[in-house]
Amino acid sequence: MWTDIDGITTAKLLAYDTQCFPFANLAASVFKVNALERLHEDWRRHKIRRGQPAALGYNDNLLLRAMLQKLDDESAFYKVYHSFVRQVIGPAFGRKISYSSHPKMRVHLAGTPTVSKWHRDADITGRPEQINVWLPFTNTHDGNSLWLESYYGRADYRPVTVAYGQALIFDGGFLDHGTVSNTTDTTRVSLDFRFAIVGADLPETVRAIFASRPDNLLPADRDSPCTGQKY
Repeated sequence: MWTDIDGITTAKLLAYDTQCFPFANLAASVFKVNALERLHEDWRRHKIRRGQPAALGYNDNLLLRAMLQKLDDESAFYKVYHSFVRQVIGPAFGRKISYSSHPKMRVHLAGTPTVSKWHRDADITGRPEQINVWLPFTNTHDGNSLWLESYYGRADYRPVTVAYGQALIFDGGFLDHGTVSNTTDTTRVSLDFRFAIVGADLPETVRAIFASRPDNLLPADRDSPCTGQKY
C-alpha cells in the first residue's frame, strides 16, 4: 500500500508485513536487547560496566552500526533482506531491478548528534537512475528520523514520520537529505539501499517519483558500473 507524504512529491511510503520481514527482531538479536527503541539505555549500562564514560556520542553510533554491518551474507538478516527486495520492492515497481547487495546499516542513539550531513547521493555515486529506500526498524519521527527537503534545492528540511512496517522511497540522488541531532528519547535503527530499474522504459511508479526532477540537476556522466544484484 502506497502512502503520499504531505509536502514532498518525490517521496512515498510503502507498507510491508513485519511478520514476514521481521527486521526489528533480527536486529535486536544482534544487540541482545528486547527493544531497539531503548538501545541507548542498554548501551549506556554496557559502557558503565566496562568502566567507560556513560555519555553517548557519534562514535557509539558507529560501533553499534558496525555490529550490523559485519553480519555474514548467509545470516538470517540478509536472507530476509533479499526476500524483502524480491517480494516487496521489485513487485511494487513491476520490473526487474538492480540493487545493493549490502545495504548501509544505521544506528542513531537517543541523545546523540547527527549521523549524516545534508547530501545528494548522485553527487557521490554518479548514478542518476537510482532510487533510495530507507527502512527503519523502529517508529521514527522528529530528531530520530530522516530529514528531506520538500523540493530540489529548497533546503527546507523536514523530518518524515515513518512507522516500523513502512519503507520510505525517495529520489535521494537529487533530493537533499540527512539527519539532525536525535533529541528524542527513542533510538532509531535502520538500513538504506539504492536500486535501479533494469530496462529503458520506466514504470509509472518510478515516473511518479522522478516526475518533477529538473533536467539541470543531472550530474556529469561517469563510468560507474552497477555492483548490485538482479533477480
